[in-house]
Amino acid sequence: MVSPASRRRAAGHLLSCGCSRLRACRVAGLSRSSSRRTPRERNPGLRAKVLNLAADNPRYGFRRVHALLEGVNVKAVHRIWKAEGLRVRRKPRRRIKVARTEQPTLTSANQAWCLDFAHEQLDNGRYARILGVLDCYTRENLLLKARPSFPAFQVQEELEWLFLVHGQPERLVSDNGPEFRALTLPVEQAFIQPGKPWQNGYIESFFGKLRDELLSCESFGCGSELQSALDDFQEHYNNQRPHLGLGGLTPARFKTRLLTQREDKLEAILGV
Repeated sequence: MVSPASRRRAAGHLLSCGCSRLRACRVAGLSRSSSRRTPRERNPGLRAKVLNLAADNPRYGFRRVHALLEGVNVKAVHRIWKAEGLRVRRKPRRRIKVARTEQPTLTSANQAWCLDFAHEQLDNGRYARILGVLDCYTRENLLLKARPSFPAFQVQEELEWLFLVHGQPERLVSDNGPEFRALTLPVEQAFIQPGKPWQNGYIESFFGKLRDELLSCESFGCGSELQSALDDFQEHYNNQRPHLGLGGLTPARFKTRLLTQREDKLEAILGV
């Protein structure tokens, strides 16, 4: 409360509450003569011009309205804008409503895959989108592909190739991006709720490691350099990097142990 106008408003509020003018001015730090002063409009015709322009152009903000007025201080326009309570009403963003589904308990590979995008800026100023696919149980990185853009049909092509190589999963977990919503695959698609990336925590954690161990440590001159580095990281992640969530095993070794246990159990059942 430094400016005279703010002190005058404070004194007026105290007067409306029943305080005497002497006491109100003493509390607000204002002289009694100043408290009675009614500030004059510096530019009487400006308020009408601003209101008319705002009415004619409801999507204009105060800076655009100021650009239409010549020889006027932008602060004066802003002061009138605030005093009249003018504002550009923004259309609320429509969010897709997705009911939360309970995540099933995972017991084997290919029960659920999770996928998402990461972004990286190259040295030439261009951006690349990185599609990552992860097995939620074995934590094996199945795909790490970078492209300038990733429309839905290319995402579908990559997933169909993975189905041929690794088998078809029971469900795909992803966010509500248009690239994932437009997929037409013969598997269940489990979409997380908007604004809750932790519901797809496995791939978010993986991208955090990718960012920390590769993308934040190196720069890439072009897309081919980035893809080569991603291929090396995928090989290292799956076969050399111990995963604490898997008891210190690598995803490849954990998957091999699962297959061995399954074969031993099947042999025991068949009595071989």
